[in-house]
Amino acid sequence: MSTYSPQSTSSVPAARHDAYQPPQAETPRRRVEIAWQRRNGDVEISAHAIPAEPVFEECFAAFAHGTPIQTPNGPVAIEDILPGDEVSTMEHGTLPVLWRGSLTCYASPQDRCRRLTRIMADGFGIGRPVRDLLIGPAARVIHRPRNHPTGGPRSQALVPVAALQDGATLIPVTPPSAVQLYHLALPVHSTLQVGGLEMESYHPGISLRSTLAQRQLALFLSLFPHIEQPGDFGPLTYARLTARDIDEAPAA
Repeated sequence: MSTYSPQSTSSVPAARHDAYQPPQAETPRRRVEIAWQRRNGDVEISAHAIPAEPVFEECFAAFAHGTPIQTPNGPVAIEDILPGDEVSTMEHGTLPVLWRGSLTCYASPQDRCRRLTRIMADGFGIGRPVRDLLIGPAARVIHRPRNHPTGGPRSQALVPVAALQDGATLIPVTPPSAVQLYHLALPVHSTLQVGGLEMESYHPGISLRSTLAQRQLALFLSLFPHIEQPGDFGPLTYARLTARDIDEAPAA
């Protein structure tokens, strides 16, 4: 089953054969769902079509259906958490969820979001996590890379879970059937407690305005009704490292 809408096959007649230019292919799109809380407390849920591009897909593709998120009342499956519900964070205590996004990843080879990671129980140490977790390609976890200092606030960074795959405790997974993925946005960028691991809430990063053209930026912000401009996401709580940063880190 394809996750994208078919591309346009329309063409414009050319007056001369040598002047003909093939039509521009439309950007593939995919369906996503967002949930947010209105000022009167009502939760609104709506479906949208987004460009099938990483900057958009990363808003939704962090945690698989069933992932336990710690709340003041204990762990709750991510699909049961709605805007207005409270979750536990490492930096700011209890915070309300402002936004939840989700998409379906399919087994189609064209779907980048199907590249998941299974974190085995105790993969980061005893109780970290307490059981196996299935994690999406946009998820980042708090981790101390080998080239970072061992103490102080700069000793840890947010690292893509996929960059830590080792084939033993963090295993690449390609699901044979559809999987629903989710992400959560909070009032400030924080780390959620996910099955015994510290993993980040959604934040687009600090270069959003320079990454997207004006029209794309407007479409992106329309997915976050509680946000008016990129700066409203606030600062990042921790630095982020890429897979390349990890690969190029000198041995300890």
